Amino acid sequence: MWLFYVIAGGTWAFSWFVKKKLQSAYRKWGQIRNSANATGAQTAHAVLVANDMRQVQLVPAPGELSDHYDPASKTIRLSEPVYGVPSVAAMAIAAHETGHAIQDQVGYKPFRFRSSLVPLAQMGARFGLPAAMLGLFMDSPLFIQIGVLTYLGALVFQFATLPVEFNASKRAMQQLEGLQLLNEEEQKGARQVLRSAALTYVAGVASSAGYLVFLALVGGRMLLRRPPAVPPAP
Repeated sequence: MWLFYVIAGGTWAFSWFVKKKLQSAYRKWGQIRNSANATGAQTAHAVLVANDMRQVQLVPAPGELSDHYDPASKTIRLSEPVYGVPSVAAMAIAAHETGHAIQDQVGYKPFRFRSSLVPLAQMGARFGLPAAMLGLFMDSPLFIQIGVLTYLGALVFQFATLPVEFNASKRAMQQLEGLQLLNEEEQKGARQVLRSAALTYVAGVASSAGYLVFLALVGGRMLLRRPPAVPPAP
């Protein structure tokens, strides 16, 4: 079991570092007003209008860093500290979510591929790890294999998320620069916020991959384990 603790400890430490980095960048640039004095909602609206995407809705959402784009309803949901706050961080995050809307609009293939994996990812996240852990508890290679294969769906989704998120951040900076909403110093801050946010997805992939490797190794050892010798009949 030492391998499990090494993987769990390593991924926890990396995730903790990434979380703190994001919180630090968000806290710093969330307190600095952007030179355009535009809130996150105003920023997203400006980008949508510039790209002739008035059909996309903008609504506030509860929580912090809960911002996301819903392709099913064509809605950008911005957290309260982003929706109505004219900070550099709010502008960067709003532009990032609008970047996802642009991906949807232009038919960006990695975005479409990731969206198609959502049902598989949800099933893998809900049942994969519990099934594999049950297999460990029951000493059942079959349950471990089922869990690993199911959990693999969630991992594929997370891997597919990486290029989508990086591309959305790239589109966000292109839009902000094209609309001249940020000065040079604010652009550095926006990039810092977006890079820190992207690292959270990298941490998620690393964590899931680590657990998957552990479960696959344990399941493989069980399959290769010799059955106990049967004593000869008297």
